[in-house]
This record gives sequence, structure tokens and C-alpha cells, in this order.
Amino acid sequence: MGLSSKLILASKKAGTLVNWQGDVSLTLIYAGVDGYVYDYTRAYQDEGEGSLFPLLQTVKSDTQIYNVTLVVDTITFMLTGAALYFYNLPEPAPPTAKRFAGLSSLIIHSTTGGEPFTISDVQSCWDNTNMCYDLFSEDLANWGYTNLSAAGELEFTLELEWYE
Repeated sequence: MGLSSKLILASKKAGTLVNWQGDVSLTLIYAGVDGYVYDYTRAYQDEGEGSLFPLLQTVKSDTQIYNVTLVVDTITFMLTGAALYFYNLPEPAPPTAKRFAGLSSLIIHSTTGGEPFTISDVQSCWDNTNMCYDLFSEDLANWGYTNLSAAGELEFTLELEWYE
């Protein structure tokens, strides 16, 4: 096999990098003494908490973002939790969370003009127990403190990249 054939074969195995970017609006669904919970949940027929535009399934027809949750400490205003759930389309009954095959990076864009936050190895965030991507880290908490602002809603741009 010649070098050009090997290069073509290698490029086909690597797959094509696909990008999706959407505007996420998380609704404040809980404001207790221990934390604020901001949430986007897609429920039956696109009803639910918060909003997402455009929907991920406009680019990846078999996958939807079902839930995005951020938890903020009421005293320090630092993030204490962050999770992202994907579900199949068409949605099975009952819906079940899934791992997003090929997902390579996640980028959260600042609402205050700062640099975006990137998770380059999203697969390492997979939580088998809760069937979600547990995105929380001290780095994300520190970044969020200066780069996200919220009141009754928390809005930001989310970007995903994956290989198909």
C-alpha cells in the first residue's frame, strides 16, 4: 500500500470533526439557603425549564441535550456543580441518558467578555453512576465566578465538537 493510500485510510478512520454552537438559557429553579440551581431540561414536546437554540438535533439527528444543570453556592457565588445529559432521538419511553460517542471538546463562552472555558477531554468527565457528564472542577468554578453573570436566568453560549 502506497503512502497516499495510507494517508487516505488514516483520514477516514479519524472521522470528520463536527461543530455545534447554541445559546443556552438556564432558569433558576431552586433558590435555597444551600445553593441556587440553574437548569435547562427538555421535556416531552420541548416543554421544560430554560431554553436552547438551536437544538443539538438540528446538527446531530439522533442526539439531544436533555439537561444542563449548574449549582451555585449562595454565600460565595462559586459553582459547586455542573452536569450535562444527552438522550437519544427518537426519545425512548422512558427516556434514558447516553454517552455521546465521539464528543471531544466542550466550550463555554463568557457572558462578561472573558476568554471561553474549554474542556478538551469531555469523555473523562463521564459519570457512569449518574449517566451524565459531570463537568464540575475547581477551574470551572473559578472561571465561572468571573465569566458568568446571572439573576433569574443564566445565559451563555455552549459549543460542542465531536468526530463522526
